Amino acid sequence: MIKSSAELVVLNAKYDASQKRKNKWKESRLDALEYYKGRSLPYTMGYFDSSLFEKVPSANINVTKRIIDRVSLVYMKPPTRTYSKEETPLMFHHKDFKLQRAERMCNLLDAVLIKPCVRFNDKNEQHIEYDIIFDYEPIFDGDDPLKPTAIVYPIASKDTVFDDTPELYVYWDKDNTYTFDNNGKIYTDELNPDMINPYGVLPFIECWRDGKPESSYLDTDASSDLIQTNTLINVAETNKNANIMFQSFGYIYVNGSMIEKDDLDVGPDKISFLGADGTMNLVSPPNTVESITSAVTTAYKMLAQNYHIDISFVEGTTAQSGVAIKLRNQELTDERISDVIKWREVEKQLFELERLMIAVDFGKDAGELEQVDFEESMEVLSDKEQREKWEWELSNGLIDKADILMQKDPDRFPDRDAAEDYLFERSGADLAEDDEEVEEENTLLAQLTRPV
Repeated sequence: MIKSSAELVVLNAKYDASQKRKNKWKESRLDALEYYKGRSLPYTMGYFDSSLFEKVPSANINVTKRIIDRVSLVYMKPPTRTYSKEETPLMFHHKDFKLQRAERMCNLLDAVLIKPCVRFNDKNEQHIEYDIIFDYEPIFDGDDPLKPTAIVYPIASKDTVFDDTPELYVYWDKDNTYTFDNNGKIYTDELNPDMINPYGVLPFIECWRDGKPESSYLDTDASSDLIQTNTLINVAETNKNANIMFQSFGYIYVNGSMIEKDDLDVGPDKISFLGADGTMNLVSPPNTVESITSAVTTAYKMLAQNYHIDISFVEGTTAQSGVAIKLRNQELTDERISDVIKWREVEKQLFELERLMIAVDFGKDAGELEQVDFEESMEVLSDKEQREKWEWELSNGLIDKADILMQKDPDRFPDRDAAEDYLFERSGADLAEDDEEVEEENTLLAQLTRPV
């Protein structure tokens, strides 16, 4: 039996004492998503009279996405996963892409859910896909404010105000799952008429930006500092556009009791007689562009500091050594190390859920996840520093030429076989050259700098 009906869920959502706090929590998350998607214009327009935008273009600078993507480094390159059974990863579809998305949404919203879903491809073959759920509501049926007993999230919304299609939601607890609409109507699934949760657990993996909150599930922050600063920047840039539009030229005014407006003929090649008591003056409004630009730059710099980003994010880049770049990005590198620890735990929890689903839906044993090897953060080196690094590693037997080719051009040389085949072909071509050319081509510098 279903513990609570969909109608009861709807009513509880409306009258629950904590619903106001939940609504505020959800609203802040949806606002952050709008900024990330570059849809911040309505928020900027709220600070101005609507008539202004008939003459002045509003600023819509997506600094939110730029920063969030910049600090999300764990899945910049996909990790290497080792399974005890070779066929296991073949059951996963677009896993790395979705986990990269999950990392970015987690950094933006502080908390997201990953939900593996068993679906069929165009060949009617089962595989596991991944939904990243950021618009959801945790339901608590107990004393633990950190452990939801059920999850509700939307799966269909109205496209327009004239659309009479009911909004649909999915309910999950450890025993049951069903779909219902905003009127409380439950929809029967032919494949699961009893609406049973076949897994016996909530099929979600919780991801937290700064770890699970200490006291309440809702004690998370959807990048409020980033969103507020993004708003400030958009408002300031819109003001700057208005300044350029309306205050880039002087205003002429005339004083005099005997002056008729229709008698004035003003222009650079015109002469107007103003009478004995008439005067003409020009007022130049203050130019605030420079001060606004300075304020915006300061806002950018503060954001860069808050998110451990090198200040060149704001100032632009100049030629620097790899060591200098590494030092300037040390805080971000340190942050990535702690993030890797966090996401390695997510990988473990995710596989346990995947293994359960594979056993239930596929009737197979997924084996074990033996290792998750995250790619090391890429060093930024000058050409000279890179050659010196490769030379040292070669001389100490840490790498060979195939390794260099794979590092230099991973698209062309995705694996060792491709790199070694290329080197074999090149060595054969080198033998056909004269002795002087062969000697030159076999130098380390030439091997490292030769175009491939």
